[in-house]
Amino acid sequence: MSRKSNAVLSEFISVFTFEELLQEVEFDLRIKEFVVMEIETVNHAVELNKPFRSDYFAMFMIQKGNIGFRLEDKSYEAEEGDIVFSPMAETICIEKISSDYKAKYIFFSLDFISEAGFNYKSNDVLKSLSSDPTNIIRNEPDLYRRMNFHLDELKVLNNTEKDNYYFNEMIWHHFSLVVYEVDNYFKKIDKPHQVTYREDEITTSFFILVREHFKEQHNVQFYADQLCISRKYLTKVINKTMFKSPRDIIHQVLAVEARLLLRNSNSNVSEVASQLKFADQASFSKFFKKHVGKSPLEYKKDDLY
Repeated sequence: MSRKSNAVLSEFISVFTFEELLQEVEFDLRIKEFVVMEIETVNHAVELNKPFRSDYFAMFMIQKGNIGFRLEDKSYEAEEGDIVFSPMAETICIEKISSDYKAKYIFFSLDFISEAGFNYKSNDVLKSLSSDPTNIIRNEPDLYRRMNFHLDELKVLNNTEKDNYYFNEMIWHHFSLVVYEVDNYFKKIDKPHQVTYREDEITTSFFILVREHFKEQHNVQFYADQLCISRKYLTKVINKTMFKSPRDIIHQVLAVEARLLLRNSNSNVSEVASQLKFADQASFSKFFKKHVGKSPLEYKKDDLY
C-alpha cells in the first residue's frame, strides 16, 4: 500500500501519507492527487498485525486471492471479485494476505475529492460512504467490470507519457462515475424500496447526457426530452436514486467545469461565462458565488496568488 512512515501517531499506530505513497509510483503523474496501481503480495508493504492510519482514501478491487483486515474490534475478509472502500483516518490492521493476492487500488486525497466536486465535509457522496467503514461490495460482477474499466482509464489518463488534450475533463468524468457507481450501489441496498432496472437505466443515461451537453443545456427539460420522459418523472427518479435533484447535479457539473476553466485557462470571467452558455457575466457570477462561495474574480485571483 505505502511504506511505513517514520511519523507515529502513537506507540502502536503508524501513519501513512499521500506524499510517501507517490514516491512508489513508477511513472510521472499529471495530477498528483490520485494514483491507480496494482499491488500483489510481494509488494504489499504494510506489515501484518500492525495498526495504521492514512491521510487519504483508498478503494481496491481484488483480482486474485484474499485479504483479512481488522477495523476497531471487528475482523473482515475480502476475496476475488470484491470491491472495498477504505475511508481516510480509519485505524486498520492487515491480519493476513494470501500468497497469490493481487488487487487494483485507487488512492485519492481529500483535495482531489473536492476538485472533482464532492464536498466531503457536507452530507455528500463520500461522506455517506465513509460513515460505515465496512463497505465491501460482493457478488456484483457487472459493477466490478465497470469499475475495472474506469480505473484502467484513470491510470492511463494520469500518465504524462500518454497524449490526451482533454485529460483533465476525462479524469473528472471517470472518477465521478467511480464514486457514483459505488454510492449508488450502497444507496440501493440501504433503501426500503428497491430501485428498478428502469430507474437505474434512466439514472445512468441522465449522467451520460449531462456530461455530453451540460455546457449548452442547463435546463432539466432538455434531458427529460432526450430520455422521452416527463420532467416530473425524471426528477422523481433522480431524487430516488441519487438523493439529489437533476437540477442540483447539472449545477454541480457546471460549477466544477467553471472552476477548471478559471483555474486552468487564460479565459477571463466573461469568456468562461460565454463558454458555459450563461446569458451574461452577471448571471454567471451569481451562479458561481452561490455554488463556490466566492466570486469568479476572487477565485481566479486566489489561484494566481
